[in-house]
Amino acid sequence: MGLALIAVVAIAWWLHQKGQLLPNLLRYGGLAAAGLLALRFLSTGRIVPAALVAAGGWAWWLWNERDGTATSELAQAAQLLGVAANAPSETIWQAWRQAMTSAHPDAGGSAEAAQALTAARDLLIMAAEKHRRKTPGE
Repeated sequence: MGLALIAVVAIAWWLHQKGQLLPNLLRYGGLAAAGLLALRFLSTGRIVPAALVAAGGWAWWLWNERDGTATSELAQAAQLLGVAANAPSETIWQAWRQAMTSAHPDAGGSAEAAQALTAARDLLIMAAEKHRRKTPGE
């Protein structure tokens, strides 16, 4: 049991260092709970419930997989523009304009930097609009 706890702490630290722990905490937590329950069933000789719980954990992992990549991309885009990942559209536009003053090729920057900033802006604006449509009362 002590080795399992050390392994969990080590994996949590590693994911935290990569910036992936908090966005995926529910995903990893659900998988860990299903895995521990399946191991408990296996240790008592109940193979069918263990297989069902393991299949449920795998389904949980796949179901929540969609958000992990999007969250990571949003975090990178937000870091590039220097805003929060859930920033409103106005803040994103303002940060993009500020960043483009030095990144634009006409201002001594590069086309790649300008394209990266524009892609980050578009991704964050799309996420902000999606969030705004989900919460119309706010």
